[in-house]
This record gives sequence, structure tokens and C-alpha cells, in this order.
Amino acid sequence: SIIEECDRLISMINTMLEISETEAGVAKLDISETNVSKLIKNACVLFQLIAEERNISIVNRIESDLFIYVDKQKIQRVIANLLDNSMKYTKSGGTVIVSSQQNEKDVTISFIDNGIGISEKDIPYIFERFYRCDRSRSQAGFGLGLSLAQAFARAHGGDITVASSPDKGSIFKLTLPNRQPHGY
Repeated sequence: SIIEECDRLISMINTMLEISETEAGVAKLDISETNVSKLIKNACVLFQLIAEERNISIVNRIESDLFIYVDKQKIQRVIANLLDNSMKYTKSGGTVIVSSQQNEKDVTISFIDNGIGISEKDIPYIFERFYRCDRSRSQAGFGLGLSLAQAFARAHGGDITVASSPDKGSIFKLTLPNRQPHGY
């Protein structure tokens, strides 16, 4: 149990370091043209078994062949975090919808759930390190996932926004530029 706790602490420290480096602008991004549709579809397939065990439906409404310039591994982690959170806070029998919209300026990927939602007083703090809403404290985690996801999104010139209502669900929107970034 001591080794497991040490592993958890190392993981937490590494995540905090990644957040700090990314926010400070010193983390290197390995930018390449990436089919984000494929990343999302693969994440949905990966989470499908968990969804079935929890009696949650994952509905994939992603446009085919959304190609944008991103660091593939970092955006995979953002997608996995947002999908995992949507499923974690959706009750049995619920639904998680992943959809996309693309225009000349950007691509928006939405994670829509009909889960427990987030109170209005908590929304301004959910992207802060270690912040855990009262309703999420029973779930595993450090309260670092959304901080890391937002740092990665912003490093790409994008952002993550949220709209939520308690007991009605949440909509997290990941927006990324639909262009090749300068300097890459």
C-alpha cells in the first residue's frame, strides 16, 4: 500500500509539473496535422466497456475527418479527461453525447451529459488545481484533470468552457483553432 500511495503522489506531482510547464509556456508541443475525429472515435471505443458496465450510452456525433494542427498526445489526454468526467458524473441509464462543429476559425468538440451537473457557485473554480465540488469528492482523483486539460487547450490557442445545471447535466466545450499555428 505504501508503494501504491507513492505511485499516486508521483503521478500527482508529474501532473502538477505538466500544468505549470504548460501554463508558463515552456512545455514543447509536438504539433502535426491530426485527424481529431479519429482521436475522439478511438476514445469513445476505449470508454465503451466502462459505459456498458455503468449502463451509460455514448452517442458519437463527430464529423468525419476533422484535421487540425495539434499535439496529438496532449489533445488525446484532453479528450479522455473530458469524456471520463462526463461518464463519471452521469448516473446509470444516462447519456453522454460527443459532438463537433467546424468553421473557418475553429473546431469545437462538445461533451454533453445528463449527469449530476455543477452548481453555479462551483463553476468559476472547477479549472483550479485541486478544486473538487462537494458532489465530486466521493469520486477518485486529485482535482487536477480539468486544470491540465485547460492548460493544454490554451497552449494550443484554444480553451474549454462549461455550462451546467445541478441534476440536469453539463456541457463542456473544447475549442481549438482551425489553422496551422505560426512557428510550427
